[in-house]
Amino acid sequence: MELLDRYLAAVRRNLPAEEAADITEELRDVLLARAEEREAASGDANWPQLLKEFGHPLAVAARYRKHQWLIGPELYPYYVHFMKIIGLIVLAVTVVLATFKAAFGDGDIGALVAGLLASLWWAAVASVGSVTILFALIERYGGAERHFRHWKPEQLPDVSEKQPGPWESAFQVGTGVLFLLWWVDLIRLPDFAAGSSFRMDAAPIWDVMFWPILALATARLVYNLLLWLRPRWRLVRGLLGAATAVGGILILIPLYRAGHWVDVVSTGLDAGSATGLESSLNLALRIAIIAVGVIWAIGSLGELWRMVRNPQTSPAAVAS
Repeated sequence: MELLDRYLAAVRRNLPAEEAADITEELRDVLLARAEEREAASGDANWPQLLKEFGHPLAVAARYRKHQWLIGPELYPYYVHFMKIIGLIVLAVTVVLATFKAAFGDGDIGALVAGLLASLWWAAVASVGSVTILFALIERYGGAERHFRHWKPEQLPDVSEKQPGPWESAFQVGTGVLFLLWWVDLIRLPDFAAGSSFRMDAAPIWDVMFWPILALATARLVYNLLLWLRPRWRLVRGLLGAATAVGGILILIPLYRAGHWVDVVSTGLDAGSATGLESSLNLALRIAIIAVGVIWAIGSLGELWRMVRNPQTSPAAVAS
């Protein structure tokens, strides 16, 4: 029995502390019963062979532990969608920034290619790592298992109701997650101006608007998740969509009024070229802010129109 005690002690060391005693006694009963059967059949229990067949102590203990995977089978398809979308975004952004550096920098082509590959590698590692950790946390604490276990067929969208496809939903949510990770500095874009004769610094307005933009991005991410996972929560979704659209316009107003969004600091570039580059970048950002404002305004009107067009939406529908 000494071998059995040693085996059970090895298993117990890897069991959840609150269940270790009960599980160990259960395993002892199972193994003793198997030993009796073997002894009755062959005259020898052969404990070493029996325990080997039963399994390594770590493998046996693992059967009694929860969360045996980093990302479970329910979340894994979403994780794959996210990684594909975010990988494409990181690739596109890195290539665009590298092209910008090639246009305005003064490095040779070999150094630019090497810098592109290095930036792409580290951006990919940071993005993959951050998103994997995020999904692991959702798997462990986010109630994903509960969501899939308690879903209701009544929550499925109407056939006539237009819904985004899985790739569109993954793109919207993935972009929102990637932006939030970047905004709070958990991942960083490649420093495309590194090694060039200038660098770019964000204007003070971005520090002033940090929290409003963070709140808006978070709310918009929640909206896209509701659109994806809770399509029949029309009232909540409509109110949140309209609120984020209006909130976006309210944020764009002080951003536009700032009139200056990026500073180009010369580290070798002549003053005239630096000033011209700064003016061009700020002009491009001014146009972008106007375009985003128009898009947000259309989105706000669209959300309000959908709420008016569907007056049957009620708090009761939200809970369905």
